[in-house]
Amino acid sequence: MKTKKYEIYECWKDKAITKEFLIKRWEDCSAEDEAVKITGYPDEIFCWACQMIPYNTSLSPKIEVYWNQDHFLDRAHILAKSKGGLETADNLFLLCPDCHAESPDTTNPQNFFAWVYYKRTNESFVQVFERELAKTAKIKGIPLEELLERCGELNLDSSKLAELRKRVGEKCALHGMTISMSSKMFSFIEALQEITQKPKK
Repeated sequence: MKTKKYEIYECWKDKAITKEFLIKRWEDCSAEDEAVKITGYPDEIFCWACQMIPYNTSLSPKIEVYWNQDHFLDRAHILAKSKGGLETADNLFLLCPDCHAESPDTTNPQNFFAWVYYKRTNESFVQVFERELAKTAKIKGIPLEELLERCGELNLDSSKLAELRKRVGEKCALHGMTISMSSKMFSFIEALQEITQKPKK
């Protein structure tokens, strides 16, 4: 039987990765550790490497149900299963399918944590998103400034952001077992243009 995602979350919720790629309790980390906390708030499901959030999550108020009903994150082995890595919470990490495919299969856990640390500090979803948005805007011949202005128009309006997220999810299709970054970007631009479209006079 698979280890439930809530069990994995419970195992890692108070942990962090230091710049030396060691695991410490978050509250025991000092500024010199330059640590990154593995999880966020309990009700924030996201990839523990790139920090990408899912398009849809459970609406249950019970945190255990909320995590266990997630269909976005993969259970990734820290020590490779093919090398004897166990199906236990302390050997499993919750990653999006793209990061799971990219993560190292290793017999040395420090290699895995070094990769996670790098993703969090150099290739977070926000950083990748900004780069890929600029690339996709160029492909479509849309000025990046126009898209950024449209993003600003949403002004963190929660209902519009929820609608944007929903539309992006509806427009994306699986590419094998994952959703490619180009699918996400083209879908995001289309959904953003629809939601921020000016009414015709």
